[in-house]
Amino acid sequence: MNKLKVSLKNCYGIQSLDEEFDFASNPAKPKAKAYAIYAPNGLMKTSFSRTFEALAQSKVPEEERYGRPSTCVVESDGNTISKETIYVLKSEIDISSDSPAITNILVNPENKARYDELLVQLDELKSKLIISLQKSSKVKKSDVEQAILNDWDETDFPTCIGKIKATTILNDLSPYEYATIFDSKAIEVLKSQEFISKAREFNERYQELFSQNGTLYQKGVFNPAKAEVSFTTLDKQGFFAGGHRVHLRGEPDSIDKATLDQKLKVIHEKIDGDTELKKLRANLAKNAQTQALTNLIETLQAAEVKILLHRLEPDNQAQFRKDLWCYYIQNNTDVTSYLELYAGSKDEIERIEANAAQAAPRWIQAVGLFNDRFVDMPFTLTVANQAQAVLGKEQAKLKFTFKDGTDTVEWSRSEIIKTLSQGEKRALYLLNFIFEVEARKLANQETLFIIDDAADSFDYKNKHAIVQYLEDLRNTDNFYQIILTHNFDFFRTLANNFVHRNRCLMANRNSSSITLTKAEGIKNYFINIWKDKVNTDDSILCATIPFTRNLIEYTKGESDSDYLKLTSLLHWKDDTDQITVGNYFKIYNGLFGTLHDDSNPQPVKTLLFTKAREISNRTAHDGLNLEDKVLLSMAIRMQAEIFLTNELRIIKSNANYWCQSKNQFGNLIKEYSSPAPSISAMRTLEKVSITVSSNIHLNSFMYEPILDLTIDHLINLYNEVCGLNTSQLP
Repeated sequence: MNKLKVSLKNCYGIQSLDEEFDFASNPAKPKAKAYAIYAPNGLMKTSFSRTFEALAQSKVPEEERYGRPSTCVVESDGNTISKETIYVLKSEIDISSDSPAITNILVNPENKARYDELLVQLDELKSKLIISLQKSSKVKKSDVEQAILNDWDETDFPTCIGKIKATTILNDLSPYEYATIFDSKAIEVLKSQEFISKAREFNERYQELFSQNGTLYQKGVFNPAKAEVSFTTLDKQGFFAGGHRVHLRGEPDSIDKATLDQKLKVIHEKIDGDTELKKLRANLAKNAQTQALTNLIETLQAAEVKILLHRLEPDNQAQFRKDLWCYYIQNNTDVTSYLELYAGSKDEIERIEANAAQAAPRWIQAVGLFNDRFVDMPFTLTVANQAQAVLGKEQAKLKFTFKDGTDTVEWSRSEIIKTLSQGEKRALYLLNFIFEVEARKLANQETLFIIDDAADSFDYKNKHAIVQYLEDLRNTDNFYQIILTHNFDFFRTLANNFVHRNRCLMANRNSSSITLTKAEGIKNYFINIWKDKVNTDDSILCATIPFTRNLIEYTKGESDSDYLKLTSLLHWKDDTDQITVGNYFKIYNGLFGTLHDDSNPQPVKTLLFTKAREISNRTAHDGLNLEDKVLLSMAIRMQAEIFLTNELRIIKSNANYWCQSKNQFGNLIKEYSSPAPSISAMRTLEKVSITVSSNIHLNSFMYEPILDLTIDHLINLYNEVCGLNTSQLP
């Protein structure tokens, strides 16, 4: 992949984005295979990732919120990118299941190919054998194997079949179908006390029903169960109520319902006169499965029934099951060819399986990589079903071992999820990513990785581990990366390690599209961007005020006169309106040893609000915009303090009121909120407090909170505060 063209319209929140990513690599450009995109939350990251995730799933990206028509063109070197080429590492953590890629890196292709070849031949003969056994037993095809193994207490099918084949059985069991006798509903009857104690007596009397004088039954044609169904149906359908009668074979006249019932009572008297026999007859007639057992008994000779009833006694049923399978297999012509093939391939199959149980270098390498890179994980990892996974028989299942002193426990993935921290869950999610990467390396699969905020939920040592691993990916010839993040510190780390500066981009949004521009000031924004422009760029001039103030605080302390004067440029105090740009440059020159012109009489406050209005009126904002964000933050709080001070002057009836607290903004809100303030104003002031008030000061993260705010958000908040305080605008 040399060039990736991306053209999106209305794709999951991206109104429009057109970009070409140049991955062309040569010895002079070793960092060309990765791009890093800094995009504040809500701008494009998730939408971009979801678009590529949809493509990877052969779906069409869409615009979900407004139903606008979407277009999506993603081309690799002029051709539509294939779904196999795309892998998306999402920001959401999903550790609900083990990655299929674990199995892929475990499988030894050569061993698996030979193993599959042997098993395919065996499976063909096994399937043929099972089909013929199904015909004999009438057991469902899908249940035959397990039924045989259960009845013979074995776990291996070919071993079990060989054992049965070697067993001698002399009895003719051809009349008996396993499924008829051992159906679950039939078994209920066979286990009943009535059947155990009365089976033989019932059979004798039941057989007499077909031979006694005046019977209406005929063996194998019309038995008591069928008679009951027939006559009950006629009665329910109004046959007898309509005056109709039945004419029985051998009778001179037809009879009505009452006469029929009396005749049946006489015929069944020998059975129904005994409570247990009557109950047994009812049980055998209550459903199709038990009736099938009754039909079987009817068709047998007296000697055969005697043998059957003996075999159906509770103590004999287990052996009867085994005997039936033995009879079916002894008389099956497919058994011999199956066992001969198994005998010929058994040793090789067992050798491959034994090797599979021992060999897992790729698995060990991947887990070792995870353990080396991600520290302080509370568990160690193994594969619970390594041999089966190596041969592709099962998907790999991870086993997690936790140790605390002498206590050791082993848990599956589903069991541990609820016990892990967010950072540990994120690490486990990245473990799946590592497996996927290793599987794609093994398959030599060209891959474009879309990485969406991989560093979220991690401490700094593990963020560094992620950067190291992503850098490793760059060394694989056919791997390419687009890494998206809203964390500027992580973005800066990528740029300082392995992503070329020309491929470090910043996302910007205007009214109709998103653009990606080259990032500036990644290495040292203050030196590379601000230092040489402080006297030529008014936004930078204003933005350096808190920076300069922090350095004076560090070197001279909070009681220094210059520190106090700069504090009056970050808050509205009694001297704020009189401090000029020249006054500020005098302090700046004294601190940094510069010779900037310090004669400019323009008040800094006027310049601050003028630049804030200019920034708010721009239609496009490209780049990091740090100076604009700091300036807007300063202007927002200044406007808020002007509003609060003037409101408190009215409340206190003191036109000369000034806040004297060191925590000026917080104290102003506290005083204003006490007497019942405007609800709408308080909502705006709370936004100011949360969004910018504590974030203006330089910190060790280089204005990280302000960086992660969008310029649009700050502009909207500035306009909202100005709406409270229009009369105080210059």
